[in-house]
Amino acid sequence: MKKLLSLALSAVLLLALLAGCGDKSGTSNPGGDTPASPDASDGAGTITIEYWNSAEGAMATSTEYLVNQFNETVGKEKGIFVNSVFQGGDVVEKLKTLVQANDYKNFPDVGQIYAAGLSTVLQMENLVPLDIIYSSGEYEITLQKEDIYENFLRSYTYEGQLISLPLNASTMLMYYNKDAAREAGLNPDAPPATIEELAQWTDKLTVRDGSGAVTRYGLNIQMDRYELVNFLSGVSDTGCNYIGDNGGGRDAMISKLTIGEDGSLMTFLNEWEKVIATGGYKAVNDDERGEFANGLSAINFQSSAQLAAMASNAEGKFELGVAPLPACSSQYKASAAVGGGSIALFDKGDAARRQAAWEFMQFMASPDSQMYLFENNGYLPVCKSAYETDAYQAFIDENPNAAVAVEQLKNSDPGMQEPMDLINWELNTLCKENFIAWTAGEITKQECHDNIVDNFNAKLTEYIRANG
Repeated sequence: MKKLLSLALSAVLLLALLAGCGDKSGTSNPGGDTPASPDASDGAGTITIEYWNSAEGAMATSTEYLVNQFNETVGKEKGIFVNSVFQGGDVVEKLKTLVQANDYKNFPDVGQIYAAGLSTVLQMENLVPLDIIYSSGEYEITLQKEDIYENFLRSYTYEGQLISLPLNASTMLMYYNKDAAREAGLNPDAPPATIEELAQWTDKLTVRDGSGAVTRYGLNIQMDRYELVNFLSGVSDTGCNYIGDNGGGRDAMISKLTIGEDGSLMTFLNEWEKVIATGGYKAVNDDERGEFANGLSAINFQSSAQLAAMASNAEGKFELGVAPLPACSSQYKASAAVGGGSIALFDKGDAARRQAAWEFMQFMASPDSQMYLFENNGYLPVCKSAYETDAYQAFIDENPNAAVAVEQLKNSDPGMQEPMDLINWELNTLCKENFIAWTAGEITKQECHDNIVDNFNAKLTEYIRANG
């Protein structure tokens, strides 16, 4: 909690500096405000900022394209150059190393942050909350906050304050082999709408050889944290399962999982037991996407950001079906949590760099940039205005499967998000290990439930005690 208070302190210091007569857009830096670094300008008035990202594969290609577009357009016009630096799969881990060394000087100006890492970034003293940017009157605003979808705003909001800017947003979808469904006597245009129906499909889509060994699994999905959170999202009388207390850690710091005490986890396990009972469910991710593409499984759940890749992998082999997540049961509404990432602004002690970084951030979240990510990577546009463009409608007309994630988003409660669970890696491991063990018959359903809830809450309590 003490570390989280640094966010509020940073905000106060920022506002104080904004009111000053010198650097009116200045913010506080743990090392104090300093002049721009020697390499921040090329001597001709161009300001160079650094963008750390975790983009890999197709997203890496798109990231470099957009950065180059910025440098050749807005950047050239306003004297800004963005240096894009890949920092591995998780920028937050690199930032944590700098914080531990008290090395704020080498922070980037902008960093790509996944929702799961937001609780860690909140503790970094040089983070600049974006509500301050929007309210200061010192920055040019080309992307209105009101233009950002509420679901995405909620994902990167803490205690009512927008922390980072949504960038590459996604939801989890069900991908299935329509040809296999036809062969099994199923209606390929009426995919499962509940877990019970998913179990029925899993059973019928499973293929065994003469010895009874499975040659094609009806379903392959490893139940990690992200997957479980999505399946639990609508299991609530209110239609929104926060997973943890304090709004899943967004209204205040999370202190426990609530999925045990409210019964939602056991409700889901009771339904998922039907899937396990088919014998056609593979609970381990050896290569889910590859095995699905090669006909070794008939149903797989992946991010909407994988749509282009999934379609490409299936091309010439089978007709790909795409559907929203099934509801836990007919009693509950299907829903989905926002996935993907955002971009956060860090204070380098120089007003001009902050202004430059904010220009770049708005460019990345602009309708044109967001449509580029949608068309090339399957990420959902974060701004409402993108959905009103001719380009959006033309793309949907040509790629109807892309509309599935959009409709799922519109039907999902904005409050349904990945929890800011502080030690998300612990929950991820507990989910994976216990679902695999339960599927293999090594533990009971009740043990699976208790191992996840009790062990995580104990670890979380210890983490909070140790870190304040």
